Amino acid sequence: ASVRSAYIHYERSPNKATQNFDSNPDLAPVNTPVMKIAAPAQCSGEAKYTGDMADPGPETLHAAPVMSTMARATITSIDASAAMKAPGVVSVITAKDIKAIGGSNNAGSFPGDEMIFAEDEVICYGQQVALVVATSQHLAEKAASMVVVNYGAPKAPAVLGIDDAIKKGSFLEQNEYASQQNAVVTRGDVDKAWSNCPLIVTGDVRNSGQQHFYMETQTSLVEPDEAKRLRIEVSSQGPTTVRKQVSVALNKPANLIRVSTRRAGGAFGGKLSRNIPLVTACAVAAESLGRPVRSQLNRRVDMSMTGGRHPGMARYKVGFDKQGKITALTVDIFSDAGCTHDDTFGILDMGQAMMDNTYFIPNYRATAAACKTNTISNTDMRAPGVCSDIYYMESVIDRVAFETNLPPYAVREANFYNKDQKTPFGDPLEFITLQEVWDSLKTSSDFVKRSAAVEAFNKANRWRKRGIYMTPIKYGMTQMGYKLACNVSVCAEDGTVMVAHSGVEIGQGINTKVAQAVAYTLQVPLSQIVIQHNSTETIPNSTLTGGSGTSECAVNAALDGAQKLLSRLQPYLSKAKSWAEAVESAWRSGENLTAQGYWGGKPAKGVQGYKNPLYDYFVYCAACSEVELDVLTGVVQIVRTDIVYDCGQSLNQAVDVGQIEGAFMQSLGFYMQEATGYSEKTGQVLSAGTWDYKVPMVFDIPQEFNVTFLKTKNPAVINTLGSKAVGEPPYQLGASIFFAAKQAVYAARKDAGMTGFVRLDTPASPVELQMACGVQPEQLTF
Repeated sequence: ASVRSAYIHYERSPNKATQNFDSNPDLAPVNTPVMKIAAPAQCSGEAKYTGDMADPGPETLHAAPVMSTMARATITSIDASAAMKAPGVVSVITAKDIKAIGGSNNAGSFPGDEMIFAEDEVICYGQQVALVVATSQHLAEKAASMVVVNYGAPKAPAVLGIDDAIKKGSFLEQNEYASQQNAVVTRGDVDKAWSNCPLIVTGDVRNSGQQHFYMETQTSLVEPDEAKRLRIEVSSQGPTTVRKQVSVALNKPANLIRVSTRRAGGAFGGKLSRNIPLVTACAVAAESLGRPVRSQLNRRVDMSMTGGRHPGMARYKVGFDKQGKITALTVDIFSDAGCTHDDTFGILDMGQAMMDNTYFIPNYRATAAACKTNTISNTDMRAPGVCSDIYYMESVIDRVAFETNLPPYAVREANFYNKDQKTPFGDPLEFITLQEVWDSLKTSSDFVKRSAAVEAFNKANRWRKRGIYMTPIKYGMTQMGYKLACNVSVCAEDGTVMVAHSGVEIGQGINTKVAQAVAYTLQVPLSQIVIQHNSTETIPNSTLTGGSGTSECAVNAALDGAQKLLSRLQPYLSKAKSWAEAVESAWRSGENLTAQGYWGGKPAKGVQGYKNPLYDYFVYCAACSEVELDVLTGVVQIVRTDIVYDCGQSLNQAVDVGQIEGAFMQSLGFYMQEATGYSEKTGQVLSAGTWDYKVPMVFDIPQEFNVTFLKTKNPAVINTLGSKAVGEPPYQLGASIFFAAKQAVYAARKDAGMTGFVRLDTPASPVELQMACGVQPEQLTF
């Protein structure tokens, strides 16, 4: 028996899954599992993305960036002579061309944070130095490699990595444009609490970064016209932001720039700001040459230039008793921002706001610092800051469970928030469903029985081990700060409806939910509604699409617009025999058949019942995962995952389940597979391209995957038809896989006669897991 498990081939059973939810027919077609509107076109390959759009004409040019190859150095010269002699090359655009058109070399979130093109100095490997423009993408990329950038000594030594930044005191500084609100978060008196803690341990934990790895890389098409206007098609989460940045770069009035995003082929935060260097460079080229210029980065260049999730480290000190009750905790977080501010302070603030997760710790202090390094700027990625900070907190809980020899689930339950307790920011948890979610998951996953089965399996198998683990999430959501408009128009001749809103379809189903909301309000068939492409020409001003709240806020705007239109049509509907007849009658009577709805953030102060200082409501969810570990190779198979999610009254269960399952799988990459790395000499991204960077694939999906929605309605004062957000909250549930694998490691180490706490960082790759099992050569002889 001690040998058999080493050579038996793992038999993966066919995948199976369940998706459990209810619907309220009174809300139809809202709260109905409707297929995404664009799904047929996307699945058939007919859906067009920015890169699929035809060239505006034969004069269209293609561009490829020239990247720096040093972490930090001065630029002594740029020699483009060889590139200019290459076939098809028209021009090599640099910072000098921006000055020639009277523009500004600025691609950052505030003046001076980031340049479109490096001028006197490069501050990271992968920084854009120039743009080669040619008659095809292939020729542009080939010529870009011929541009020679000559470097001199750096103005200061390069800083590479968190440890180097701490050693050299290299941290981002606050200014009038970028400030950190939550650098220190406290509750109680942690310094006095230590003397009353029976047990105290210290430790640290690290997480790698993570690439966005969207299906569609950064893509832009800029077309000038005879009136000196620019038409820009771009894969972006914020057309208004693109317009603003291009306006600054070219010193051109905003009303002469039209930006449109039909859809983005994935984004995850990577198209909030990291598309700006490319699109502004293309705009400079188009303005300078008077011809359309387009570019789509290849995968390796995209991953080298755009950054991703922040690598991080946390040092903790935790005090607790033998029952696992935590009395005091300090956590000091260090995050690798890269070479610019980007949104790092906002990301740290967001993480700090949710660091406590589902646990009430009476004496608590968390600090967060942004390390400035000479690597490509990191940026927002799905659940920015929160993903890593909850990982830190769950690692602390796991450590307490180990030190007390208690089941991890029991330690979590001992520290759960209770109703009406407050977060460190003063948010009262009055509608908490945490315990209901947790108990439901424990029952539906058959956790107790399966835990015993896992223990029996581990006793019977030496070289294969299993682990089963439950992890919870509390995720704060707010609709503050979102500003979205929605135009609802009815065609007079047949009553069909056209809708244009300012959110961007990035795969999250926002267009479908907006269409459902309009159909629900107007009481017309969903098939009669068409969603128009996002464009600043239709709706000039909007906030970015991200943070999980855009879909809800776009629906709010759609409900507002549809209700305004319905009010105008109501007198005609009461007399007409059909919707189309009422519409035609209203048109003949001079009614405006277009109404604009708007959502501008939180309503006026004094709304009855509104009292939350930071979040409008909280999402609660939990996952239970069982894994099997091959001790000799470190390969993990996910046997089963169960998720219970409080989605409130889901706007669209089919879309929301897809978001939960997708977030879980992307989270699996963060916890188990996707390692980012940099050269210690140049800062070059070593994990660029599919050869060096592995995302979860089909065989990584849990063999049994069950998702259940809690039967609730969002009772918060601020909500959208009783729903709750789904984009980012479930992302952290991949922690259940990580800690289940760690349990399996402990089981392997026990058989090897090894004891003691195991330090395991993310991602827990097969190499890391195999090494953690402590297999020695002498154990392999029989």
